[in-house]
Amino acid sequence: MRDAGSTAEASTTPEAAPAATPAPPSGASSAIPTKLTTPDAGVSACRRLGGPVQLSAHGAAFLESRGDEMLAVLNEDGHPAALAFRAGLVAPGVLTSVPSSSPATRALRVPCAVTDDIAFCPDRTGDVHRSTLAGGHAQVVASSVAGTHVSAGRVAGQSAVLVYLARRQTSEGWVTEAWIAGEEGRPERLSEDGSGATSSALAARGSSLIAVTVDSRVALTAMHAREIRYDHGLRLGDDVVTFVGGPGDPGSAAALALVSSSAGWALLPIAQDVSSFGLAIVKLDDPPRVDEPVLWSMYPDGVDPAPVATALSGARVWVARVRPRQRGPGSPQDLELGELQSDGSFVAKQIVAVATAATGVALASDAHGALWVAWLDASGSWIERLSCP
Repeated sequence: MRDAGSTAEASTTPEAAPAATPAPPSGASSAIPTKLTTPDAGVSACRRLGGPVQLSAHGAAFLESRGDEMLAVLNEDGHPAALAFRAGLVAPGVLTSVPSSSPATRALRVPCAVTDDIAFCPDRTGDVHRSTLAGGHAQVVASSVAGTHVSAGRVAGQSAVLVYLARRQTSEGWVTEAWIAGEEGRPERLSEDGSGATSSALAARGSSLIAVTVDSRVALTAMHAREIRYDHGLRLGDDVVTFVGGPGDPGSAAALALVSSSAGWALLPIAQDVSSFGLAIVKLDDPPRVDEPVLWSMYPDGVDPAPVATALSGARVWVARVRPRQRGPGSPQDLELGELQSDGSFVAKQIVAVATAATGVALASDAHGALWVAWLDASGSWIERLSCP
């Protein structure tokens, strides 16, 4: 995506802001029960094990499984605030949060990105703070475009890798691109010359990572994929355009589901043509190839934004998405849970909630195979636990 700007020579790597002082440990507040009820989807539906429960801070959550706990990590203006829920044996019950000595009282709509014990949390200005989940050893490691999401993962030889969006001035004006930062060296540009980026996603595949960037423009939307390895520094594979679609919304983002070294999918909500909208399910080969095969799971109508999230449970791929219930303005929006089959087709399982004006969805599997879904909509931040056959 290109922004208007004065003509100038290409700049070098975006500079990270000075290191911040260490932040005090953060937690999250006790959850507030709600009377919200949602319909079951029949005999093949998932079984609700607990929730929905409303979080006290109205912000986007990142879900991270830790043994017999599920962490809902909120972003307190650049610092992680983790609320731990007990994730015991798969049985119906009440979602119980672990007491916290430092409750969260505010949160941003831009979530943190978490990999193991490291959290990357953008603040309101776009500075990305790297810290432990407890909030210690905090420092600013990158400067992203304010209000945009970041992605994180691990690659062999590196403790944590960050992908974010930054603006760079070129001879053609200001360009928003994807950048990558590892433990060693300066950040480097992930987007190729001539390509922009409006969102990014990152997931592990074996000992490497796959980064997917989406470049939404007025005329078309391009999805790029690159393999990332570590060999005495980060090594970027070829930039491959795996999918090209019609005009997209700059807020649309892909979700990744990499099952094995030979199977994987990138999911992008986008208009199929001028009169239809759906979820493009793009295959990701190893390595990714140009113009990969794509399947479509259609929505009754368009929706903006259209959050989507994925989670792996063994070899099963689960998807949570927000879609209109019917065609036409004013349609209720449902948070739907479903599964990807081995051929990439989507099978709906359960309507989890009515999610009006939802802007964020997170999905994770716990140690017992149960699914946790968190979402942010006009009514607040919510979390629920389910068991799906």
